[in-house]
Amino acid sequence: MPQVRCDHNRHRAAQFADAARHCSANGDYGIAASSFRKALRVLGNDASDPDCLALWNELGMVLKYGGKYDEAEQYYRLALRHSSTRFRGAEQQSFRADLYHNLGGVEHSRERFTRAERYARKGLELRLNLNASDTLAVASDRAALGAILHGLCKYAESERNYMRALRIYHREYGARHQEIAVVLNNLAAVCHATGRPRRAEYYYLAALRMKEKILGRSHPDLAVTMNNLALFFDSRGRIRAAHAWMEKALRILESTLGGSHPSTICVQQNRRRTSNQCNGACK
Repeated sequence: MPQVRCDHNRHRAAQFADAARHCSANGDYGIAASSFRKALRVLGNDASDPDCLALWNELGMVLKYGGKYDEAEQYYRLALRHSSTRFRGAEQQSFRADLYHNLGGVEHSRERFTRAERYARKGLELRLNLNASDTLAVASDRAALGAILHGLCKYAESERNYMRALRIYHREYGARHQEIAVVLNNLAAVCHATGRPRRAEYYYLAALRMKEKILGRSHPDLAVTMNNLALFFDSRGRIRAAHAWMEKALRILESTLGGSHPSTICVQQNRRRTSNQCNGACK
């Protein structure tokens, strides 16, 4: 009987986790977090259970997407603390690489780029101990490192990491995939920062079209590129276009992430600035 109950609980936990992943893919991060918590409760939040450690990592990811950075970090560190006793060999290194990657992502979101770089490089180092340099996992690490290096104004190295990741993504995914769209968005930001406006606009628009086709018109990640495109237009003196894209981004973020999410607040501030410029231009 105990084994039957254990199997039943794992099945229920797996169902909650699958539902959480589906919600996360659709941008419903609050519901995803709730479902992951249900899965963990079914398993007893047991630090001796490797499945719980994996779920702590996934819960941390959706909490980060939802703007709850402190709580996300707590779950990553909890998983990291127990990983050395619950996993062995290559499995342990792979899991720890994931966690360092994600810790870097949290620090990137907080704009603590120096700390983010240390975590990202540690994750990449662990990953390369296990994988060839042209694998998808390494590409993901390089893309994340590229974003952090951009924050540190290390544009040349940032772009090299993006291009290496992009070649692997194109080989594995073909012409269109969400990860490709994210890298195109980030490459646009590098081109914008390094004085290549035509290339920046091309990448932004390509990322926007790809995200819309893959994610739909109301996904919060679409709003990220809309906001970036608006800032690009603003810098080029195209104030009306900037304001229009900012409005679209804000509508998506307010309806999906809510008004208190860091991304929503950031776009609200950007919109106020572009609104003032637009009003001034209309007088």
